[in-house]
Amino acid sequence: MNYLLPGFESKRRIELLLSLTRISSPDVIAALTLHYTSALPAERAAARHGIEVSNFVRGQKKLEQIAAKVEAIKAIDWAKLQTTPQTEQVA
Repeated sequence: MNYLLPGFESKRRIELLLSLTRISSPDVIAALTLHYTSALPAERAAARHGIEVSNFVRGQKKLEQIAAKVEAIKAIDWAKLQTTPQTEQVA
């Protein structure tokens, strides 16, 4: 399942997800950011930054794994919020 949609992600979200990976190549980071923030096809984003598509895809898979973990954590937190009794607010 893909958690990241090309062209629909904010630059800040991609930066934060990348910070959770060991991806360190500035060109791979730039290509991934370009792809996810502007919907430029993967092949063109890789070519624009002078990297092999295989390197781009490797980074893309790692980024998706991290995004999946973040979404799983969010689901746990959301479920916990739904089952926690809310205290009454006094006016």
